[in-house]
Amino acid sequence: MDWSNLLTTERFSENGNRFSKNDTKKEYSFKKYNRGNFTCIDDDYQTIIRSASFRRLQDKTQVFPLEKNDFVRTRLTHSIETSAIAKKLGNMVLANISLEINKNNNSYKDYQKNKEEMSTIPDLLACAGLIHDIGNPPFGHFGEVVMSDWFKDNIKHLKYKGNKLEDIFTQQQLEDLYHLDGNAQALRVVGKLHDLHNESGMNLTKSLLNILVKYPVKSTEIDKDSDDIKYHKLGYYASDFDMFDDIARTTGTKLSDDEYVRHPLTYLLEAADDIAYATADIEDGLKKNYISVQDFINIFEQIVDETDEKNYPLLQSLKEQIKNDSQNELQIMQEWLDNVRDWLEYNAVYSFTSNYNVIMKGNYAKELLNGVYNENILKVLKAVANEYLFANKEINKVELSGSVILEFLLSKFVGAILEYDEDDIKVTKENKKIIGLLSQNHLNVYNREKEKCTTEGDKVYLKLHLVIDYISGMTDSYAKRLCQELRGVTFFE
Repeated sequence: MDWSNLLTTERFSENGNRFSKNDTKKEYSFKKYNRGNFTCIDDDYQTIIRSASFRRLQDKTQVFPLEKNDFVRTRLTHSIETSAIAKKLGNMVLANISLEINKNNNSYKDYQKNKEEMSTIPDLLACAGLIHDIGNPPFGHFGEVVMSDWFKDNIKHLKYKGNKLEDIFTQQQLEDLYHLDGNAQALRVVGKLHDLHNESGMNLTKSLLNILVKYPVKSTEIDKDSDDIKYHKLGYYASDFDMFDDIARTTGTKLSDDEYVRHPLTYLLEAADDIAYATADIEDGLKKNYISVQDFINIFEQIVDETDEKNYPLLQSLKEQIKNDSQNELQIMQEWLDNVRDWLEYNAVYSFTSNYNVIMKGNYAKELLNGVYNENILKVLKAVANEYLFANKEINKVELSGSVILEFLLSKFVGAILEYDEDDIKVTKENKKIIGLLSQNHLNVYNREKEKCTTEGDKVYLKLHLVIDYISGMTDSYAKRLCQELRGVTFFE
């Protein structure tokens, strides 16, 4: 892979966009528009923060569904923190590469050739951090599970013109529905659904779009037990393959006819995401008294002992600080987590630069934070969250209420959409009203894409995605309120 392709400024459409696909940084001044040094990445940044999809993240679950206290993270604040960390990692990587070059290290020859383009990496990562979760449905990752399980349980009972959906769908279409994922949906949201000026969604640069694709494989290739992390989830839906393939070809992450690899910056985005949520979830849990400092220390001691020369001093430091000032445990933990965050960032950058050549060949198969100095501290943070947050009864009760909401909405809208846009099927009055609730943007996408359909299965698959797009785009509160309104009952006080 080559950075001149990986950092392309090309977009899918010039319509409604002030940049042509052949722009280079030297042309970014646009004197007649008085744009100064405003770059195409700055354009992407402004497009993102002005978008409704991004704003809706303020009312989507990070850990605590329908949370009334405003000091805990939402999906929006998590994305902003991920963005900041991702930008920092980009700056650290460039600084390290520059330092190695000064030491006559020949591993980074491409940096000298593409120095100007690579200077945009931090800002590009900042944009990626803002939108990495933009495809997540209501109620967090649990929402993904609920929606996927609904299709697994119900697809065999659904019929279209007397035929079972199982019989008219391809295997990939079925697997897409069984493995609904916020990552694949994010590509769909920014690439198609956010219909502003044209059919290219937000019309972001293809380099930015590619960074979002953590798993460059289709649903039939998922292998959660694979040693290569790129196979653990799907990265794109069957309906979006042409878009994904174009992005990969343009950026150079398509190595052959059937081999796609991660964009190198995807590893840094993934690390930023892990660092942001692993540390922030613990802080929020402490503030809500779901976790005590002693609980945290107990799990730390189960995972890290004296033989871990890198991480054991972190434990000893925490215990010593708590012992000397037991009245300010929360403040001590917050400061301690800040130090841990710095430590994780350092290790992510070390891992990226150490494995630089393997990453650039598309052969790196792990996360940056696996197998380096910090692996145990990350295990501690995730173990504490699993024990005291994700297994918390209060959180689980709200999540279960969320599952009732999502299952009801899916039943209503899927039942209605199967009657939609059919000359030989009469739509009931109720279903007409339900279809009338759908987003016009999403209907526009469906009407454009159905022209490409070659089978009835393709068309019905797009109909189901129309429902998935609509429900995935909802905030937690809107999903709750719509469910209440359609059922005429109140689930929550």
